[in-house]
Amino acid sequence: MRTKDIDKQHRIKEALIRLILREGMSGASISKIAREAGVSPATIYVYYASKDEMLADIFQEYAHQSYHYLMGRVRPEMDGAELIDALVRGYFSYSVEHEEVFSFVEQCSRCPTLAPQVSQEECCCEVFDLLHQYQDRGQVRRCSDPNLAALLFSPVRFLAMNQPGPDPDAQLTELVEMLQDLLLL
Repeated sequence: MRTKDIDKQHRIKEALIRLILREGMSGASISKIAREAGVSPATIYVYYASKDEMLADIFQEYAHQSYHYLMGRVRPEMDGAELIDALVRGYFSYSVEHEEVFSFVEQCSRCPTLAPQVSQEECCCEVFDLLHQYQDRGQVRRCSDPNLAALLFSPVRFLAMNQPGPDPDAQLTELVEMLQDLLLL
C-alpha cells in the first residue's frame, strides 16, 4: 500500500478547488484534478475512495476551518450585541481573506448530489451551542438553528459574494444593527 504524502494531498485539495471554481462540479473529473495537481489519478485514490468522498471530506475540513475562525473571534465576556457583531464581521472577514475556499464551500453546500454528505450545520455546532447559551441567558431570541444560520450567515454571504461598494464597513455595520434589532431580546 502506498504511503500518504501531505504535500500531494494539499495539491489535490487546491486543484479540486481551482477546478470547481473554474469549471463547476461536473467539470472537475478525477483525471483533471490529477493533472491540475501534478499527480496520477491512482494517487488520488490513495487519499479518497471516490470524487464524492473527496468533495465531502474537503468540504467538511474547510467548513470546520471557517467556523473555528469564527469561534476564535468570540470572547466569553461578550454580551449578545457583541456576539452578533463578532460573528457577522468574522464571517465576512473569513470570506474575503479565504475567497476561494469560501466559494468552494458555498458551491458544495448548494450541490444537490452532495447534500446528503455535506452539512454546514454539522460543522458549526460550536457556534450554535454558543448561541444556545445566549438564548438560555435571555439575550438572544429563540429560533431554530436553520433560521439562525439563515439570519446570521446568508446576508453576510450575499455581501461577501457581491463585494459591497467603497465602504464595506458601513454596510456591515448596518447589517449588524439590523440583526441585533431582530435577534436580541
